[in-house]
Amino acid sequence: MIIKNEIEDTEMLKNRRYAALCFLFTSFLFQRSIAQDTVKQISLNYTYPDVYTIGSITVSGTKTLDQNLIAIMSGLTPGKEIKVPGEQIRKAAEKLWQKGWFSEVQILSTGVLENKIFLNINVEERPKLSAFSFKGLGKSDQNNLRDEIDLKRGKIITENLVNQTQDEILSYFKEKGFYNAKVNIQIENELKAKNKKIFRITVNKGRKMKLYDIDFVGVDKMEKKILRKELKPKRKHKKINPFASSKFVESKYKETKPQIISAYRQNGFRDAELIKDSLYKISDKYLKLKIWVKEGQKYFIRNINWVGNTLYRDGQLDSILGIVKGDLYDENKLNENLQMNAEGLDVSGIYMDNGYLFFQVNPVEVAVENDSIDLEIRIHEGKQASINRVTVSGNDKTSDHVIIRSLRTLPGEKFSRSDIQRSLRELAALGYFNPETLDVNPVPNPANGTVDLEYKVEEKPSDQIEASGGWGGLGFGGFVGSVGLQLTNFSARKIFEKGGWTPLPSGDGQRLTLRMQSNGLGFQSYNFSFTEPWLGGRKPNSFTGSVFHSIQSNFRPIGDPNRATLKTTGITFALGTLLKWPDDYFTLGISATYQRYNLANGNLLGFGTGSAGFGYSDGFSNNINFNFNLSRNSTDHPIYPQNGSNFKFNLQATPPYSSFVEKNYMELVAEEKFKWIEYHKWKFDAQWFSRLFGKLVLAPQLRFGLIGIYNQDIGFSPFERFRVGGSGLNGFTLYGTDIVSQRGYDDQSLSRSHGAGSTIFSKYTLELRYPLSLNPSATIYGQVFLEAGNAWLQSNLFNPFDVRRAAGFGVRMNLPMFGLLGIDYAWGFDPLVLDPSGKTPGQFHFFIGQQF
Repeated sequence: MIIKNEIEDTEMLKNRRYAALCFLFTSFLFQRSIAQDTVKQISLNYTYPDVYTIGSITVSGTKTLDQNLIAIMSGLTPGKEIKVPGEQIRKAAEKLWQKGWFSEVQILSTGVLENKIFLNINVEERPKLSAFSFKGLGKSDQNNLRDEIDLKRGKIITENLVNQTQDEILSYFKEKGFYNAKVNIQIENELKAKNKKIFRITVNKGRKMKLYDIDFVGVDKMEKKILRKELKPKRKHKKINPFASSKFVESKYKETKPQIISAYRQNGFRDAELIKDSLYKISDKYLKLKIWVKEGQKYFIRNINWVGNTLYRDGQLDSILGIVKGDLYDENKLNENLQMNAEGLDVSGIYMDNGYLFFQVNPVEVAVENDSIDLEIRIHEGKQASINRVTVSGNDKTSDHVIIRSLRTLPGEKFSRSDIQRSLRELAALGYFNPETLDVNPVPNPANGTVDLEYKVEEKPSDQIEASGGWGGLGFGGFVGSVGLQLTNFSARKIFEKGGWTPLPSGDGQRLTLRMQSNGLGFQSYNFSFTEPWLGGRKPNSFTGSVFHSIQSNFRPIGDPNRATLKTTGITFALGTLLKWPDDYFTLGISATYQRYNLANGNLLGFGTGSAGFGYSDGFSNNINFNFNLSRNSTDHPIYPQNGSNFKFNLQATPPYSSFVEKNYMELVAEEKFKWIEYHKWKFDAQWFSRLFGKLVLAPQLRFGLIGIYNQDIGFSPFERFRVGGSGLNGFTLYGTDIVSQRGYDDQSLSRSHGAGSTIFSKYTLELRYPLSLNPSATIYGQVFLEAGNAWLQSNLFNPFDVRRAAGFGVRMNLPMFGLLGIDYAWGFDPLVLDPSGKTPGQFHFFIGQQF
């Protein structure tokens, strides 16, 4: 590093400063007589210093600073008495020096008149930084360094600033593996500004260095590969050495280093400790890390004795603790099973779930003999606590009552840790808040046995403006696009309130959805729905009302005599509620729907008397059905669940109209036979989520659907069928058709031979997921999957093992600004019925949505 002569050595500056001060104290003081204009020489007396009154103070040597300001900062003022020689002069110079603005400070006498002394403060200002630039770096590194280093225009240049800048740059590149980086700071004059300097910073990053090996010294009782794994270096596969291309990041190493001792403690080495470590170069390309360890002895549990427990017996606590005589002395496991076990029950949990907030537990080693340890676990149960106040902070959009009604912890109730955890889960499930920052702050009051709870939330975008599309359709093909508005936190009461539009009325947890789909003249669909999740405001009883209308045509314009259409119009009313039995993860929903299908020139549309038709070309059909839905959702995260399950059972049925009238349905034409549609449709969907290790999640899923009939003489209606295959264009349905995805095959191809659609299907999926980012602003995870399924025309043909198999991989992204994005690539392994000799090539399945 080269520093020009403008920045002087600190010690030399100090010597110059004190030399200037000593001029007053150790040499002669020159006195100029103002009246006689003569100069007299006076000796200084250290035993009996003279007392003077300051007559005036002048300042010299300044370039940019105000002279009056410098005089004031010195603490010396005209009229003030000082001793010469004395401490006041020294302290005044010290004050100015400590500001760091000057490279030299002198306080000199310009004259003495009677008992008045006249002083001059002579300073030399340090230069200020006007600009800095980089050389030898790319634009990205330059921009990052401008954020990293503490350089600003107007900053006073000192040797410390230069050294600090150099250290910050070197530290930045060390984090990136450039341990050979060199920094040269050249200081130049600013030609257009007075007392200003420019830093010309030249950086040579050198060659990136990588960690070649980690050497453990003193390790005999643990496998070194286990200890290396605890440090979790970033590796690339090398045949010779697994660490040969591992980037070493010092900050990450410091974070993970304690895990070495943690690994020892888990294996009974209670006294293990790290002695020292050393990182050194073995070449211009590689580093080697050496760590000295003192292992100590391996210990085992001999006896465990509980003290102070009155609520639970020793045997109950032993069962929860899960540690018995002869087990390794694992401090981590002991503390987890006593205090907070993320994977299951712990001793603290059973007390806190019973209201014992002030519970304390302390394991004490009462005896250590050879390799055996006796534990005494001392418990202070305290008294039960009740909840006093519950407050919410951070909700600048959602109303307080929407949050409070979702909580399981209400004032007056007994404190429960599991209820708090469940409350946080319910808040995350609302979809209004960032699940990663949800928190609760308990404020206990031991004096009266109560606790105040403050739930902290952070609002996130939840309303959606959707724009999606896909290829395919029911019978006509082509691109189908959809646009929609979904307000998930709507407020109807604020529509007419002053100031309620911000920019839309929101905050009461209601859901409003508007959606339209179209591919032009061939198909249009319009949907509107509104949901009040807390009808009446007292209990979680939801109400939903929706209307919908769709038109499918043969692309002929309106007014054309050859235009063929199928129009579907309907309305639905639904009620839902949360159940407390068998547990409070269950929800129950019932609904009633009326649909009317109106067909005109159906033969021209392909819905006439053909195999895929309705059996009539002109006419209408009515569908009045009732829906029963039972579900249970215990997943721990709305976007990337790692534990829990989600079960759904749905029964949709019409009244058995044929049982109420005396008609020979075998002789009726199709238009009369299907004027009032009758059927019962059963659907079941089950999905489990299990964290294997880390954040790797296994997600198996089972889906099944069946359509049944009341009257064999009527048979299956052409309505309410299943179509299986492809990506499953979400929300795209005609005349009650359920579209079921089956990756690896064309859209609806597994039902193509079944005319209007299948009456039974089954599907099995096994996914392995891993998150690339769990940031709520960009949740991204990759997955590999196996999938198998099939569809049948009649239930007597059903064979759960006769399936079409596929495998593939994909990625899912949930971005607030773009909604849900996904793409899968899948291979189908089995030929289809329509083409038994053909092979199914691999194909992409994708979808896109937009969210604000």
